[in-house]
Amino acid sequence: MVKKTIEKISPLIGLLILGIFLILTVSIIRTSIFGEVENEKHIYFEIVFLLLLAVLGEMAVVYTKQPSVMILMILGLLMSSSFLHLFWDSLYSLDLPITIPEEPPNILRLENILHVFAQLGAVILLFKVGMHNKIERIFAFDNLIVALAGIVFPFIVGYFYAVSTGGSFAYSMFVAAALTATSVGVTVAILKEFKLLNERFAEIIIGAAVLDDILGLLVLSFVINITGASGSESIIFSILLTLVVAVIFLLGSVVAGNYFLKYLDRKEISPRRFLLLLSFVLFYSYFAEFIGLSAIVGAFMAGIILNRSKHHEEIEEKTYGLEMLFMPIFFISLGTLMDINALVQFLVPILILSILAILTKFIGCGAAGLIAKLKPLETAIVGFGMSPRGEVALIVASLGLTTGILSRTEYSIIATMALLTTLVIPPILQILIEQLKKNQSVA
Repeated sequence: MVKKTIEKISPLIGLLILGIFLILTVSIIRTSIFGEVENEKHIYFEIVFLLLLAVLGEMAVVYTKQPSVMILMILGLLMSSSFLHLFWDSLYSLDLPITIPEEPPNILRLENILHVFAQLGAVILLFKVGMHNKIERIFAFDNLIVALAGIVFPFIVGYFYAVSTGGSFAYSMFVAAALTATSVGVTVAILKEFKLLNERFAEIIIGAAVLDDILGLLVLSFVINITGASGSESIIFSILLTLVVAVIFLLGSVVAGNYFLKYLDRKEISPRRFLLLLSFVLFYSYFAEFIGLSAIVGAFMAGIILNRSKHHEEIEEKTYGLEMLFMPIFFISLGTLMDINALVQFLVPILILSILAILTKFIGCGAAGLIAKLKPLETAIVGFGMSPRGEVALIVASLGLTTGILSRTEYSIIATMALLTTLVIPPILQILIEQLKKNQSVA
């Protein structure tokens, strides 16, 4: 009898405990969002919140069929201080019959911690891009002329456009640097979906995009040094110094990396060797940052070197967790830095810059594609395929913001351009590829 009574009471106690726990959870979340919590405690809430946002982003990617970069940036934008204030003001104007806090939620408070996670995300991202590319395939002549055309023409047009609209020298140089960027991920995902990665034009896009990244990052290093220099002699010296240091680093990193690769491939990837591998990537990032290049240049070179390891697949598998942790936080953080008021106020220049970004890549890379003897439709695919600016342009803008060279408004203009080009290009590419497939089937 007593046993049956206990069995009946036990589920009720369990439900009671669960109910109290849920009430406590809601209270903790409300306090964490609207109240005051010590920073060393709040950081855990922020990391959990960012990871849950990343989960929501992945779900949105599945249902919307849009690039994850764009989705995560939009989620970050929705969490930005400017958007939340605008939304909260609109909410108050509705005179809802419920009581809501006077101040909007202040979720992502620790900008320094978020910045560290975002920087690690950028390093991991460029490392993974490097891991998918081989040196010998990248430096082909056709890829080089497409990459050069995709650097020079957009840089010139971007610079003179920014200057003509009254932009400062520093802002104009960052606009020009951002327009040289190319996002490999969006285009490659579409080519993979249509099973075209082995086509010659696809190899040119991938190789040229990677070269674009290398050249674009060097351009970024030039821009950072130039905008920090004063006087023509200082600028010329800064350019020459950056060029010499960049060449020494690129060549030296490959030579030194080959010795590390031989050591790494002697045995299986043990926990100790995996930690050495991560140290290798981060040291190259630090090396590049220390000599005036960007940390992501070092991470990219480390990825290209480790691409040749016999443990390539195992390295990919073991670093997947780092990719899943840091990369979403990187893209979300970039969205939080955007100023929604600036987007509304500067909508016209943002649209003009986005159109110029697409046209300069299409014309420059398309013309180089014709020189490479591609068919007209393939040339159009190359031109548009090189147009998404994506993560590299975002990195350019974020570096300009964090170094104090760009204002938040200027950052928002460049970052929104990167977002729009990433959004607009996929449907255009899909139409061109479907037409190409149709032509091939008829032939």
